[in-house]
Amino acid sequence: MNKKEILAYNFDASQKEGKLNKVYLPQTIEEVKKIVKKEKNLTLRGGGTGLVGGSVPQGDSILDLSKLNKILELNKEKKTILVEVGVILDELQKYLDKYSLEFPLNPSSHSICTIGGMIATNAVGTRAIKYGKTGDWVRWIEVVNFKGELIRIPKTDLKDYVGMEGITGVIVRACLQLIEGKKRYVEIFYFDKYEDIIQKVKELKQRSNISAIEFFDKKISNFLGLGKVYSLIVEFEEEAKDKEKLKKSEEIYYVRDSLFPKLASEGYYLIEDPKIMLEKSLFLVEWLEKKEIPFYAHISVGIFHPCFSKEKEHLISDMMSLVKKNFGQITGEHGIGLLKKSFLDPNDKKLFESIKKRLDPLNKFNKNKIV
Repeated sequence: MNKKEILAYNFDASQKEGKLNKVYLPQTIEEVKKIVKKEKNLTLRGGGTGLVGGSVPQGDSILDLSKLNKILELNKEKKTILVEVGVILDELQKYLDKYSLEFPLNPSSHSICTIGGMIATNAVGTRAIKYGKTGDWVRWIEVVNFKGELIRIPKTDLKDYVGMEGITGVIVRACLQLIEGKKRYVEIFYFDKYEDIIQKVKELKQRSNISAIEFFDKKISNFLGLGKVYSLIVEFEEEAKDKEKLKKSEEIYYVRDSLFPKLASEGYYLIEDPKIMLEKSLFLVEWLEKKEIPFYAHISVGIFHPCFSKEKEHLISDMMSLVKKNFGQITGEHGIGLLKKSFLDPNDKKLFESIKKRLDPLNKFNKNKIV
């Protein structure tokens, strides 16, 4: 590993700069156990796709789990699969395609995110309306604890690790629940008024054949070449009826996946994720539009993604205050990490501290993250 590659570990997708001590890149679980026994402070890292600084080192060592990337055991009858946590989601889906199976979660970073990172943040993604969060699809996990011991965590105790952002232990293997592979296609609907969006989403949520409803504001619709309109991309869980519809669907998927590069090219790389009830979301939309902050949303589950430029970064705290005032949540899927600690509710902070103290009393893992 050259100097440039090592320096890259000071950052994740949040662009928050850290301070690195050294990098460990284990290829086996036995190596992970030895490292945990030896080291006092470790920052855990998967694909580095996090947006809240969760894998940014704070003067400690990086434990990069990306080489734990084996697909271990498929049970076609039970529709389960055992994987190491460095497996990339798209690579898992490609493997499962051969057996007409799939893991139904679909975060925007599907081409580079790892299964371990998804579990650690309890990732949501575009299909939350039908398939919920990552934790809903985990049967059990194996964890290296603060003593360097490998332990199995059953479904009943997953809450101590799923969504805990790596502060309680090193997840190394996971047994995932699968479903039969689905045929899907998407269509775009256009609107002039946000109030009409709310009504349309309410109607769509009643339909069992819909697996995703994505919203783009007028700025982002325009970035993507859709025009200066509000847009809804709706995913139908059924086979397209003709080749033209299928071709159009593939074009729309391509447009959706081009969102992040286009936002970055326009200088919008600080992406937030407040969660608010659909019926109460108008206040947030009006505030964002007044401040000229583009946004998109997993709108069926109320997770909004305002996109801030560096020049408007100072407005994030104002937005968080507004969201909490209207009984929303400061994070819907990205987690707390380093960047949202100051917005965390005191009662939630006490809960995290209690779990952390119980499972990582030596404070070895992801120091200064969340708590």
